[in-house]
Amino acid sequence: MTVAVAAKYPWGALKELIPQGIVIPEAIILISDSRFSRKIPTGYEKHSDSGTKLFQLGNDVACVYAGDCDIGEKCVAELRFKLSRQRNPNSTTSLRITQDTLNGVYSLEVAKRGLNPNESPLYLLIGVCNKQGMAELYRFSYSENFQPVSIEGYDILGWPETAARFGDLLSSKLKEDVENELSLRKKHPQIPIAQLCPMPIKDGNVALIMTAILSNVVEEGSDPTVGGKIQSAMVTMEGVSYQNASYSRNPINPNPEWTRATPDYANLMTITGISGTIGVYHSST
Repeated sequence: MTVAVAAKYPWGALKELIPQGIVIPEAIILISDSRFSRKIPTGYEKHSDSGTKLFQLGNDVACVYAGDCDIGEKCVAELRFKLSRQRNPNSTTSLRITQDTLNGVYSLEVAKRGLNPNESPLYLLIGVCNKQGMAELYRFSYSENFQPVSIEGYDILGWPETAARFGDLLSSKLKEDVENELSLRKKHPQIPIAQLCPMPIKDGNVALIMTAILSNVVEEGSDPTVGGKIQSAMVTMEGVSYQNASYSRNPINPNPEWTRATPDYANLMTITGISGTIGVYHSST
């Protein structure tokens, strides 16, 4: 398995910060670990900590996946091709193409191997954001024939215990940060802080928080299927961008040592040899 997360920003407590009448552009935040695992009789063993789990599907759409790596990458490759050939792209058509493509590739690959689908599970989280700042996030699962399920907020792909650990840490951190911002506004009612800065916790801040939390979950070492550096990307009205982050154990030191939390994306590997990033296709919103 893995830990892969996609979020539609802003959500939950973050919306409490938005003043009435103010529209905040939406965004999709995607993160994942980088471990490829092999199933063995006693559980799972590490195959690589440089595996690509996050893929750009078009200029304004990206995905993370969990499950069978070979089938997942073949689904991504075919989906890129099919989405790029739309003449009049729209959300409804793209969702239909996505479901049909995932079903087709998955069914063919499972049949070729002679496997029961439960032996090769596959899940994808796909997010898109148009140039007006309106975002959509969907989950596609092999067990639901890849029927698109709309997600508000965020969704986590991973073993239940690890997913719950990440979700608890994220919810707690965002709640704390939102409460601090609201408290600051109450302490200084004479200053129109909400109007001056209607969204102090920006999408990039949330992406950094999510990256840090998943990095901590990886370092805990409680899940052998999770490891490597944290892949992070955002889909905004400006398109897909990959995020870089580093951290220090002692940031107040005059010369702190910084450790990279995100990978060198050019050095990530794939099972089938496809690229994680592209820049020539358009999606459907």
